[in-house]
Amino acid sequence: MSNVTIELVKKYLERFGWAKYEVVDEPYEEEGVIYTGWRSSQDSKGYVVCIDPMIEKKCLSFRAEELIRCPAGQIPPSALLHLLLSLLWINYRIILGKFSYEPVSGEIRFSIDMPIDGADLTYEQFVHSLALFVEIVETYTPSLKLVGKGHMTIDEFIINDLNGERIIEGEGWSDSFKKFLDSLGGKSELN
Repeated sequence: MSNVTIELVKKYLERFGWAKYEVVDEPYEEEGVIYTGWRSSQDSKGYVVCIDPMIEKKCLSFRAEELIRCPAGQIPPSALLHLLLSLLWINYRIILGKFSYEPVSGEIRFSIDMPIDGADLTYEQFVHSLALFVEIVETYTPSLKLVGKGHMTIDEFIINDLNGERIIEGEGWSDSFKKFLDSLGGKSELN
């Protein structure tokens, strides 16, 4: 793991063409972290990714923190149920990574944590993980925001995911998904 350093991550980011980042020291840790981000569109607020080589834990972590805030006591219980089931659905479907929910602050984050025990991290592994990270965050965050606001049910979330439809920030619902919902007679509910 000693080969996976901030310097290596910086080198890989720059090789990939991702030149805007900030290195931040972490107290009580051997390595710092790198913060960088991207926008899915010109109108998007954007996403922040923390890339953290955790030498003491022998892993490299890609994290998008505070994607959404939905404190358990501040959203209706039905919306919370749909949100938690949506997170379970995603974690069941994806192979690498996980969404997490902290109920007090309401933070939803996504992370990919790669164990690296005595092996080098190749550029290809880094790019694969970073590209997958971006794809999963962009694919699911807009829909999770709708679920957290009570504008989408778990049934709609799953149907949306299975049909391969994506809700892109700023664009709203696709026409085919609107037609499908209309054919159902509106929003479905969990019993």
